[in-house]
Amino acid sequence: MPEGLAVLKWDDELGPVVTAKTPKGLKVGLDPTTSMRVYGIATLGETEESQKPGFSSLAFNDFKLAVYYGGLNMHLKGLPSMVFLVLGTDEDPDVYKDALPEMATQIFLNAEGKQYAKMVPTLFKQISRYTQMTPEQRQAAVVSDPVRRAILQVLMKNGSVGASDLEQLIFEEVGKKIDVEMVLRPLVKMGIVTTGWVEGLASEIVLLTRAILVQRLIHTDTMKAIRGGKVPTEVAKQYSVEAKRFHRDYIARLRRDLNETIWHEAEELAQFMLDFDAYDIIQLLRKGPELQDDIAPILKMPESTVKKHLSRLEQSNIITMIKDDEKRTHVLLKCNPEVATVYPEWLIERTADLYNDEDVHTRQAIHYLEQLRKSHPSNVSSLKEVV
Repeated sequence: MPEGLAVLKWDDELGPVVTAKTPKGLKVGLDPTTSMRVYGIATLGETEESQKPGFSSLAFNDFKLAVYYGGLNMHLKGLPSMVFLVLGTDEDPDVYKDALPEMATQIFLNAEGKQYAKMVPTLFKQISRYTQMTPEQRQAAVVSDPVRRAILQVLMKNGSVGASDLEQLIFEEVGKKIDVEMVLRPLVKMGIVTTGWVEGLASEIVLLTRAILVQRLIHTDTMKAIRGGKVPTEVAKQYSVEAKRFHRDYIARLRRDLNETIWHEAEELAQFMLDFDAYDIIQLLRKGPELQDDIAPILKMPESTVKKHLSRLEQSNIITMIKDDEKRTHVLLKCNPEVATVYPEWLIERTADLYNDEDVHTRQAIHYLEQLRKSHPSNVSSLKEVV
């Protein structure tokens, strides 16, 4: 378990200054000599190209540090630009190679308003679990973040956009100036977007290669359990009626307003997938229905915690709880919240329309259509996510 988390910024007179940390008494690795050494290693070079955001690790006699540097842009603005994770000598910093950059990004996105200081203790508590996140949870983390969700909404509508234009669009949408490269990092790694320079254009362009959605699916294993007599008949009958009604209404909502529905669902469902206790309950129920009284012992979770999350999951129509004739409460998935990535075929025609209406630069349109051709499933031997 890491010993602590600290956020630092550069002060021209004092050098590295700690602006937030947890626990409050953390001192290891934060002495001026150590922090100056780490800052020196991270900031070698004087250009933005030589000081890109990045992860590094250092070993000392009595501790290790996992470090994420936010880049020259943050550094020059006098904003928090470095996050230290203090580790024991027996820990491997590379375990946190994905977790720390994501935690640091959340801090940097809230740096200007100083809200990040309140986030630090919570992020630190989550970091060990974050290293155990499933690929599905990491994808859900992308759509749960309002900035990245706004980026995806723009890209799923238009396909490609200049990086500078994207910065302005996000500022208008969420009121934050962003470092596009830093925010896009997990999206690029997952193969959701790609970036590149096009001759004749003033800024780098960002292109969507896979759309990402969170959807409510009929859970086949629950249906098999219902049909296979795994629950009492009265429970099976009530569940069938409830599930059929819910999914009929869900499909109707998708047909009425696809865009509003998918983004509302993405925001709501992602929160449950990122709440580790709620997600553990969902994972258990994906194996089949359970009696409410059995869930706490199976998950080794306090009964009060289970009840709290079951109530929330029921209110959001992810589960249903049905009593049988013996007054036992059965818990079943009403829907299975699932993250999916799909090839954005609709953007081929959309890009052609934008080109014909002269709303996108000719070279940008051609470059994007070429990227879509390369990323088409028929041209890719494997579309597994790299997360």
